[in-house]
Amino acid sequence: MPAAAPVSRASGGRSLRAAAAALCAFLLGGCLKTPDRYAATTLDVKVNPPASFELEGKPFCFGGSNNYYPIFKPRPVVDDLFLAAKALDMRVMRVWAMMDRGSLDGKVANSDPDGGDKEGVYFQYWDPAKKAPAYNDGPQGLERLDYVLAKAAELDLKIIVVLVNNWRAFGGIDQYLIWYGRDKHHEFFTAPELKTAYKNWASHVVGRTNSINGRKYKDDPTVFSWELANEPRMKGGNAFDRSTGWDKTTLTDWAGEMSAYIKSLDSNHMVSVGDEGFLDGGGEHWAYKANDGVDHKALTALPGIDFGTFHLYPEDWGAKLEWGEQWIIDHLRVAHEVGKPTVLEEYGAKVGRANDKLGPIIKGWPERERAYRRWNEILLRRGGNGFLPWMLSGIDEGEGRPIYPDYDGYGFYKDDETGRLIGDYAKKFITAPACESQPAGSSGPASPFVRARKAPESVAFGWVEPKG
Repeated sequence: MPAAAPVSRASGGRSLRAAAAALCAFLLGGCLKTPDRYAATTLDVKVNPPASFELEGKPFCFGGSNNYYPIFKPRPVVDDLFLAAKALDMRVMRVWAMMDRGSLDGKVANSDPDGGDKEGVYFQYWDPAKKAPAYNDGPQGLERLDYVLAKAAELDLKIIVVLVNNWRAFGGIDQYLIWYGRDKHHEFFTAPELKTAYKNWASHVVGRTNSINGRKYKDDPTVFSWELANEPRMKGGNAFDRSTGWDKTTLTDWAGEMSAYIKSLDSNHMVSVGDEGFLDGGGEHWAYKANDGVDHKALTALPGIDFGTFHLYPEDWGAKLEWGEQWIIDHLRVAHEVGKPTVLEEYGAKVGRANDKLGPIIKGWPERERAYRRWNEILLRRGGNGFLPWMLSGIDEGEGRPIYPDYDGYGFYKDDETGRLIGDYAKKFITAPACESQPAGSSGPASPFVRARKAPESVAFGWVEPKG
């Protein structure tokens, strides 16, 4: 995610030959022309249908977007954003369900350098008397999330609900550390009292009753999935980072425990990790070295995790935009290997805008257009299940700001060049090959909740291999 509000990207390769081969395979459906079905790629959805999502007994593929401000902006701003998403045929939005601060008396510090709230809104705070986090359930607290879910339900949008941030924006993991006097970022994933605090928060959110429509969150089909964290890592980019005391199993162990816990609270909804997709091998760039303890394949394979998530920000990761093409292919392969759907959950290519980030694009559009078309085409044709660029914005109510500024260079709007491009792909994803390749009928009783559907069979090498 771009990591503060105003948000900047929080923080890599394949050889030219490999990239060219991937490009050739994509554009020509395989440069080696042969009728031999044994030569078919494992990413040919006609030969190897991927796992998919299902809704009301039918395959469900989607385009969508991310946005962090619905939880603190006034209702007209939320309405405008969701109506823009609907107009672009987006079916899923990813939204924060965290706003963590220190104590209200100021004696326990805020982690977020921009303050403990956003425009007066906060969700969790430290209660010195109880020596524990307390919850703000009122109009300047979780009633804001109530409205997000109620409005999304009205417009038939699904919401990925993210429970904590790895970064200091909105408090995040480091706020938990400050609350309990811990000084190592990775202790969030190992210290018993921090794990209990996180579980208590998850339980509070999952079990909440919406003050607007009376639905319990755990019974609300509007929720696409509960997401454990935004971009969890063993490091948070600040003084709380420590180089020892964790390894690449630490995050996986935590995600296994927390996904099982949330499943024990709610049997209706999927659970996702929210990781950036760092891989343990397969490339020279640092993103292929289980960076900061993130092992995407191990995380996605966990029993309590229903689908994979991965992010893509080549410019912030020290790579060229073309690098993202192989990154997408590699994650589609992981999805096939573990037999679960996968979502390109965040991605971006930067642009420059006129008029203090409020005006039209004046730099970077040709590069963004090419990258977004290439990335989405690869994802679409090779069996990807959904895509969520960072980030769709709309009107604002700030003084002198008719629209929400493009703070980090990744934003876009319904009626600009990027919005039109994303809208075109959102339409295409409704009938994506990942969904069209699925067998007719439901994998079980039709449900109003989105769920993961296993891949039908694997036949890439000439034999049928049932999915267990």
